[in-house]
Amino acid sequence: MQVSMRGHIFFTVISVVLLFLSIVCRLTTGVMLRRLAAEAENMSATRSRFLKQCKLKFQSYYELGQGVMNVGVFVDKFLQGLRVGKLNLRLWDLLSGQLLLLSVFSCGIGTCLGIAHGETIRQILPYYLLAFLALYLHFSVSGLIDVPGRRQELRTAMIDFLENRMTERLQNIQEDLGCLENGEEPAKKEGGENGEKGELELLLEEFLA
Repeated sequence: MQVSMRGHIFFTVISVVLLFLSIVCRLTTGVMLRRLAAEAENMSATRSRFLKQCKLKFQSYYELGQGVMNVGVFVDKFLQGLRVGKLNLRLWDLLSGQLLLLSVFSCGIGTCLGIAHGETIRQILPYYLLAFLALYLHFSVSGLIDVPGRRQELRTAMIDFLENRMTERLQNIQEDLGCLENGEEPAKKEGGENGEKGELELLLEEFLA
């Protein structure tokens, strides 16, 4: 007795839907990281709430630590909190992998049922082809999106800004505040560095609003 056509259609549809959801999850993380990496290239004028929060938190830690901090470690910990919706970005990646496995597993169930009911290789061959297609599409999309590469690109841009620009600005602000406390006039710096304190205060008001 062979598996009904309805049964074959059911397992095929389930496999295709799970594959689609797997790719959507992977695309979600890739698009998010790509957008943030682009924003981080001009992090001083970014409109991203996530990157604005990063600058505020960095300023707070910098002032509490009196300028001594490991920027790389700070960025790594901050990126761990990156979320899409209510899920951590890492969970989206894990979910994508699990959905792919379920898609292939669904093909496996269809194959086993076909064999158990005495179907020929020709009749169950579509399941094998679908499983290979699912793996190929998933890993092809993953390669094109390159989530690890996008994350590293974002990390590098954030570290570059915080270490080479933000740190200098905060040092200048602290020096100016020290001069004011001692009754001295702050030294003028090229590029309007004395305005950075006002910029950070406006940023804080915007974030807390």
